[in-house]
Amino acid sequence: MQFKSCLKGRIHQHFFIIGLLFVVPDLAIPNRLQTKTDLPAEQRKPGLCMLEPPMSCCYGWRNINGVCQPTCKKPCENGFCVGPDQCSCMKGYKGKYCNEDINECGLPTRPCSHRCMNTMGSYRCFCNHGYMLDTDGKSCIKELDCTSLRCQFGCQIEREGEVGCLCPPGLHLASDNRTCKDINECDGLSHTCTEHQSCRNTFGSFICVCKDGYILGTLQDTVTCRDKDECLTGNHRCSRQASCVNIEGSYTCQCEKGYAGDGFRCWKKSNGLSWAAMYFRYKHSKLTRPVKKPL
Repeated sequence: MQFKSCLKGRIHQHFFIIGLLFVVPDLAIPNRLQTKTDLPAEQRKPGLCMLEPPMSCCYGWRNINGVCQPTCKKPCENGFCVGPDQCSCMKGYKGKYCNEDINECGLPTRPCSHRCMNTMGSYRCFCNHGYMLDTDGKSCIKELDCTSLRCQFGCQIEREGEVGCLCPPGLHLASDNRTCKDINECDGLSHTCTEHQSCRNTFGSFICVCKDGYILGTLQDTVTCRDKDECLTGNHRCSRQASCVNIEGSYTCQCEKGYAGDGFRCWKKSNGLSWAAMYFRYKHSKLTRPVKKPL
């Protein structure tokens, strides 16, 4: 009897504990596993269970650089992990871990007007003989016969339903409505060249080249035209008695101390003579060279 009484008491105790789990669920789940719902709206973030230091993430989340990020048992092959063991699949895929392809060609609403071929994560449409794929990549329209029009590049259906010649981007239809002429983007503002670049027109497009005094290089992690230091490379025409000073897009020459001139030509200063007089003497010496007498 004493054994039955003890066993009966233990059974009642287990039922009491199980009852607590259902009646008082907050006592059964640790605080670190509960999502904080009493936080202000600006502090309520997904996966955050405890805001006070140290910050604690909920079960199924982990702290990555101060932000609670969800974790999935297996990687989402063609999608993203958006919650604890929960994947959000990219278009064209399905399954718990986004590893199953959706056969769009087998759906009740077929995406192609003629023939459909399924591919991984997508599909491709094909047209029957005598038809061509429209610009939406799904619809099929009758093939256009441009032979009679003698178009240079191709043709298209106009708004009125008539067939007309078509030119690719960068070209426009000539007056004969058959051939295509180049559009000079450099004449207008349709080019994208910067202030340090010159626009050079090409057939159907344009290119940007660096102006004189600039070279193509990297500036602040961007490939652009930067200043060419002529003084550093030695690509200048300064006099030997002058110093080269680099400036944006060009350079200047300054005669050294004791010399006069414009920097490209420098001569030694003479005491008592002005700059104009020295320049006159320099030019005069060039004109009046001694003539060699014949032997």
